[in-house]
Amino acid sequence: MGNKVVMKTILRWGSLSLLVLPLAIVQAANLTHQEKTFDTTSAPHIGLSNFMGHVVVKGWDRPQVHAVYETGSPQTLIDIDQLPSRGPAEKIHFTTRVSSSQTSGENKTVFYTLEVPMGASIEIRNPEGRVDIDRLQGDATVDSVGGIISVTDVSGRLVVSSIAGDIEIIRPSGYVDATSICGDIHFISPTGSSIKAHNTSGKISYEGNFATGGEYSFASYSGDIDLFVPPSASFELDKHTGRGKFISDILPAYRSKSSSLPAGAHTFLGSNISSTAAVKLSSFSGNIHIHSQR
Repeated sequence: MGNKVVMKTILRWGSLSLLVLPLAIVQAANLTHQEKTFDTTSAPHIGLSNFMGHVVVKGWDRPQVHAVYETGSPQTLIDIDQLPSRGPAEKIHFTTRVSSSQTSGENKTVFYTLEVPMGASIEIRNPEGRVDIDRLQGDATVDSVGGIISVTDVSGRLVVSSIAGDIEIIRPSGYVDATSICGDIHFISPTGSSIKAHNTSGKISYEGNFATGGEYSFASYSGDIDLFVPPSASFELDKHTGRGKFISDILPAYRSKSSSLPAGAHTFLGSNISSTAAVKLSSFSGNIHIHSQR
């Protein structure tokens, strides 16, 4: 009896495999993989407009842009604009377009991998799909609707926004402005002196110290705000909470010249008093928590 059941199972899955295999072969045959390399200046402007799909941008030490893109439909095309048209490019823009207005869904998907000069500035619009950026010295702007945005080691001006996707920014050393409606925003080991983050219902978390004379502003309507800072951190805190709670693992210090601070502000003096930064936190119904990072 047991052998009959096993044989039926093998035959059933075997039949299913025969159906799935041709489908996989057809899908693989429709994939279009292309690569192009462009000579550029040391600090070109790179733009990319996509519908959906994973976009990866990596900085390297060559005055070139190496682009790899893969489409899943012959109706999805890539337009490339280069200025000037000859010689090292100062501007390159990649645009995903479709040849038919009826093309929809996954047929619009394009996966991009761009290796660009580290001095390049980039501007990416990718409504549905993850965006990863690594090792850039130029400015970067990223707009998404539902995609995750992850940025690592960018030293230029960084402006990122995603309506529903999470945002992770690791070791930024320049100005940062991050916005999400319902996604979380996470900063790890930043060294920049001007950082802003705003969302509506997501969580905002910050792990690291504050720069000398830096300005930091984090605001969320209903999400929690968590700061993980070392005991040596020195900062003036201006907090605003409505229904949420304020919790601090670090006790505020008394400063005689604090009369110029806004009402409700607190002074936190660590071991490095000369590096005091200005920190503004605001959440209506979320909690604000300052953690002592060990």
